Amino acid sequence: MTAAARIERPGWLVAAVLGLVVLVAWTLVIKYLAPLHWFWAERLAGREPAAVPVMWDAWPLAHALLALLLWRRHPSARRVGIAIAAAEVAVVAMKLALFLRAPEPTFWKLLWLTNKLYVLVFFAGLLAILLGAPGRSLRRAPA
Repeated sequence: MTAAARIERPGWLVAAVLGLVVLVAWTLVIKYLAPLHWFWAERLAGREPAAVPVMWDAWPLAHALLALLLWRRHPSARRVGIAIAAAEVAVVAMKLALFLRAPEPTFWKLLWLTNKLYVLVFFAGLLAILLGAPGRSLRRAPA
């Protein structure tokens, strides 16, 4: 690979995109794949569960879009990143506060809790980086 074909990305950007990819994968497993597998296992065991405990939302799509925008250094990546990170921190903080008022230590709620803790820590860090750490530009270095 020639130097011209290789795009240099700062370490924080690579780490942020990797963190988002992990988050998307983890969320898909926790919110969709594990509940569907549990439902199928229950049916195969001859039990009829009331419903599939899937936790529907569109956040994995927003996270994947943000990862793509950051990776490609899209002009709106910083703005979108700040908006998504701020929204996630606010929403998750509220959800965690409600959960802690009446915690349900069930398997599904504990899976949900691990996901929410990761989301809160990850997006609080990303928000801090995007809002002001010097040298965290998304602009490409001049050729």
